[in-house]
Amino acid sequence: MAWIELDSNDYAKNFANPHACYLRTDFNLLNAAKVEAVRFFAYASESGADYKIGFAVGEKGEDWDSPYSAPFGGFACAKGVTTDEIDDAIGALPAFVSAARKKLHVTFSPAFYSQTFLTKCISSMFRAGFSVRYVDINYAFDFTDATPYEKRIWKRARQNLKQAFALPYDLREERTPEGIAACYEVIRQNREFRGYPLKMSLEALKQTSMIVPVHFYTLNLEGKPVAAAVVYRVAPKISQVIYWGNVPGSEESRPMNLLAFKMFEMFKVLGMDYLDIGISTEYGVPNVGLCAFKECVGCSAELKYSFDFDGTIAAC
Repeated sequence: MAWIELDSNDYAKNFANPHACYLRTDFNLLNAAKVEAVRFFAYASESGADYKIGFAVGEKGEDWDSPYSAPFGGFACAKGVTTDEIDDAIGALPAFVSAARKKLHVTFSPAFYSQTFLTKCISSMFRAGFSVRYVDINYAFDFTDATPYEKRIWKRARQNLKQAFALPYDLREERTPEGIAACYEVIRQNREFRGYPLKMSLEALKQTSMIVPVHFYTLNLEGKPVAAAVVYRVAPKISQVIYWGNVPGSEESRPMNLLAFKMFEMFKVLGMDYLDIGISTEYGVPNVGLCAFKECVGCSAELKYSFDFDGTIAAC
């Protein structure tokens, strides 16, 4: 068994159903213009007949990044793999990366995307000597937990939600170009006001929607959008909030408390196991206000690991 490079067609054929869309060939190729090259690798038998795990990277100079344009990357599993097979593959990775004169950076999803497989991968990364770059705090609505929404949220959130219920709010899924643009404009205003970067243009979201189901929602008050959410269907039983927020000045009407409740109720009814709300950290450092808000509205927290290998075998 050894690490080998595959072309995009072979990778797509052998790793057709990874645990999240960000690991698929088409998603990685969608953003290829952002890097010098997109490369695909697999740990396989010498004959190439038996594939164990694989991964895709964006190449920028001496860096191999997984992901290079997504919330997370990591390994795809061709089929069920044992702990010792994962250990063999990850244990052989430093020598492979070093021989290519590269540095490898890998950010995994939270474990709930594939609990057993990802837990084994992260354990193996530790034991193979990869450096922990940082550990983020990721939040999600966990629908596998039967606890009612009202018992998940804080007292303050219940008060804010009661206040929002008294107003004539209307949640709408936007499907027209005008509605989608209105949704994006709410997000743009929110990110600008809070000083957060808006990494995706409206056109980029539309292009992504060609290969991943993307849903645009507005929460309207008296006919005007005051909050919005952009949600990807990233796995059969997992959706992910890519952006959400309210327009500046609308806070007293508590739109985000109502939007969180509406998102919880809707995606639970849709049969999701999780609605991933994303990280509340920057390079592992918590944004305490954002952590408090997500916990306040009923999210649970889980760790999201990022690892580095600097290209020198001595480091491992």
